[in-house]
Amino acid sequence: MFGYTFKKVLNNKLFLFWSLIFPIALMSLFHVAFGGLYDVENNIDPIDVAVIYDADNEFSRFYENVLDELSSGDAPLLNVIEGEENQLRQKVEGSQISGVFIVKDDTIDVAMCPKYSSTDAMILNAVANYYIREYGLIADEIARGDFDAVGTIVEGLSQEVGYISEEQGVFAEKTDPYNWYYYSTIVMGILFQAMAGINMVSELQADIADTGERKVAMRTSVSPVPKSRLIVSAFSSRLFISVVISSFSILCMNKVFGIPVGSRLPQLLLFILASNMFAISLGEMFGLFFKGNMSARGNKGTALIMISVFLSGEMIATLPGTFERYAPYVNDLNPATILNFSMYRLVYYEDLRSFYIEMGKILIMTAVFLVISTIRLRRQKYASL
Repeated sequence: MFGYTFKKVLNNKLFLFWSLIFPIALMSLFHVAFGGLYDVENNIDPIDVAVIYDADNEFSRFYENVLDELSSGDAPLLNVIEGEENQLRQKVEGSQISGVFIVKDDTIDVAMCPKYSSTDAMILNAVANYYIREYGLIADEIARGDFDAVGTIVEGLSQEVGYISEEQGVFAEKTDPYNWYYYSTIVMGILFQAMAGINMVSELQADIADTGERKVAMRTSVSPVPKSRLIVSAFSSRLFISVVISSFSILCMNKVFGIPVGSRLPQLLLFILASNMFAISLGEMFGLFFKGNMSARGNKGTALIMISVFLSGEMIATLPGTFERYAPYVNDLNPATILNFSMYRLVYYEDLRSFYIEMGKILIMTAVFLVISTIRLRRQKYASL
């Protein structure tokens, strides 16, 4: 039965389109629309800034070294404009320069131009405050001639400026909000594996199978093989194919489109296996309890999956956040959102407790669906075929 199912799936062009081709095509469109957009949005040009020294001491001389570090390299933070004091002040007042550092005996004032941006003000104040706080350490390293250590201390400034180096906190990777669309697309492809569950029910129930499936269902119904064995075989064969398709989609997402999937292979395999088991068991429920022929049941299942995927943020990434604020039970009950959160937390979170909680929800629902489906399929009896 495994070989038959494998060939049958490969010949089901509609199933392959929705579970494999469509998600990859959609990710290609996302790549064209969003590729590199996050880096462009978060790229900041060097800030033009002037420096006026009202003191001539170690504090001011060491600060000059720090500014040299911050205005050099491949991605300089600052562009220090030199000139006469009156000339520099005029440029600041005319908004030709974003701001000016006024270095005094043991403190630094920051004056911004009339048309300053909040981002520039935050960065310049962070530079000044960081130097004041770390001056003792910098002075000690310079006195010892260890300028490499000074560079290391100054590098810490980038971690303090959130607009330059994202504060990761609980995150294990740099978070790109546009990646949510890719993860949601992967989840959509997985949920379309529910069609395999619907087809499985069709092959095991002769009275509701479509014309093309009816002969197979009739032979299955009169087969001497125990019904439980047929159910396990049918489920396992479809699960294997679904896992292969999902793994290929995730591999394409990572290698072709450059979307991170993390480095936790065992947990990723758990996600792939559990989510596909859930999708197929959900399809079994659709096939067993919806009304109409199998085509009608498949259409109804597709409609529910698309609603679930939409609510998970496939088209509007901020939608789950809105639900989390005003109606969190929607996220708690929506399978697509649960799977999206699972994959997102697997990739980005250092602590995997929330990932395992989401996986627990999926496995519990899967177990419930499988028990109900198995009981109902085993009890099917036909007076006449």
